[in-house]
Amino acid sequence: MTEVNQHQMPLRHVIDNAEKAIQVAKDAEMAVRHAQMESNPQKLASSIQQLETAQRAVQQAQSQIDAQIGEHHHQHEQELKQIQEQLTQSMQTVDIVSANTEQPKQVR
Repeated sequence: MTEVNQHQMPLRHVIDNAEKAIQVAKDAEMAVRHAQMESNPQKLASSIQQLETAQRAVQQAQSQIDAQIGEHHHQHEQELKQIQEQLTQSMQTVDIVSANTEQPKQVR
């Protein structure tokens, strides 16, 4: 294995993780929306947990991408910035969906 390939492997791993996190966020968002449409409390609770897991995955992927952008990957900078933008959009969507799932407190 050449030195170039050794440097690309961690970068490829970070990009793959980011793409997986984006997909997990999309899947979680859809699960929440389906549970809300069905008015199914059990599915909603499960999908909210899925959403929280997705949120952590997106945050972790964002941190990994941020670290890679500062390193010696100038030839991959555009790809990293594109993934970073997709992660940001996923996080915003997850935050919006999460805010829409918060149950109002009952007035007693």
